[in-house]
Amino acid sequence: MITTPTLAMPVRYAPCFFGFFVGLFSVAGAADFRANLEEWQEHHQSGLEAANALSMTGDTVRGNQLLINLADQDGGGVAAFIIANMLYRSEPAVSYRLHARALKALPHESAAALEMAMEQHRKGEYAAAIVNYRKCIDTGMGVHFSCLLADCLIHTGQLKGAVMAWEKAGHGNNHTKIDFAIFEIYGPLMPVQRRGDLVARIKAGDLNRLAELIELDLNFDRDWWNSSVFEEGLDLDLKLAEKLLGKSSPRYQQLAVYAQLARQEEKKADDIRQTLTAAKLVLGKNAVLPENSHLARGLCELAMRNEAVTAEILWQAYEPALRQRLAAKDRDALHLLCLLAVNAKNGKLAELDRLGWKEWQDPEFAVSYISGLAAEKKITRPDDQEILDVLKVRPSDSFLAQIRVSLAGEGGLTQDLLVAAITAEYHRLSTGMIIPDSYTLKGLFYELRKKLGMPEDK
Repeated sequence: MITTPTLAMPVRYAPCFFGFFVGLFSVAGAADFRANLEEWQEHHQSGLEAANALSMTGDTVRGNQLLINLADQDGGGVAAFIIANMLYRSEPAVSYRLHARALKALPHESAAALEMAMEQHRKGEYAAAIVNYRKCIDTGMGVHFSCLLADCLIHTGQLKGAVMAWEKAGHGNNHTKIDFAIFEIYGPLMPVQRRGDLVARIKAGDLNRLAELIELDLNFDRDWWNSSVFEEGLDLDLKLAEKLLGKSSPRYQQLAVYAQLARQEEKKADDIRQTLTAAKLVLGKNAVLPENSHLARGLCELAMRNEAVTAEILWQAYEPALRQRLAAKDRDALHLLCLLAVNAKNGKLAELDRLGWKEWQDPEFAVSYISGLAAEKKITRPDDQEILDVLKVRPSDSFLAQIRVSLAGEGGLTQDLLVAAITAEYHRLSTGMIIPDSYTLKGLFYELRKKLGMPEDK
């Protein structure tokens, strides 16, 4: 879901996030198109609300199917356009099909061309996406979408064109719009869909996913920058956990304590300490970690972040127990050990990263492992074999790309390294001063311009 009203395109929304908004189009016929969209939505409001109600319970399968049925029963371009937008981050294969139908029915609508371009871009059909991006950008609709055209041009080897497209996007005035546009291509499925997928797996018997479900409700991430507590979903999912585990079971009680602490807007260290001590979780005499390491990680992180306890204390208390869990290749236990090691600054991170990557072959630990080797100057070249091995499993990791650029230095920075760094940066924007943003990407395009010998833009 695009959350910034300044984006000049239809806002996507899932069945559980209502409020249809059509952006301000500056192309001929836009007013008529907007009116058609609003008329269709008003006429089918009851069906949209029914889909919303199902998705709110976690039944996204039936909720999404109601929307698909609405589009297919109508068969027209407007219906396809609206439902495709709603399902863009829930059912990618369906939204692709419906956006293709919309463009076929509405070949002169710039918005339809833009949406199809984004579908093709996301699927890796870069050449086709270029054609449709140009259809909408050339009409003056959303010049910042040139940043997406630039990505497609990079992928097709049109490097000078990519630099020109990036500069046309006007980063100086449009950097927030650019950030959100990039997210629309490379962001994950929307949280309501991920929640629905988890609920389905849990109801099928995978009760270990309950901790992940509650954590998602507590950190309902709309995009790379914004998250909040999904209160209604959290209440429903706690009731589901109570039903499946039993209200008096330790597993349910631990989930309830975590939810109680994490959902509070104002978290005080003393309150956290008292609650955890009373529950005999993490802190206090005879306290234990939850058996579910995902939940244990969440509780420890919450306690440390709110200064209820230090990483050093938790390391001393729980290192032996967590290491015992590693025998079963418990990823969350290893992640928790890594978290404690980093915050305690006890020099144990390298050993733990090596275990996760070199012995378990888990790519989640690979980049941190490489970062440690680079910091210790045990690798000094961007083409070191250790890096090349990680690239096989993390080819689009922006942090790894930045490590390679740093190792190359200004004198060794090649065109290929820059292109690899740019494509990786699109996949996940690097954190700038505080949050992920496109300023690193801007700098990489500037370096590529120089490497290509293009004259300075005046």
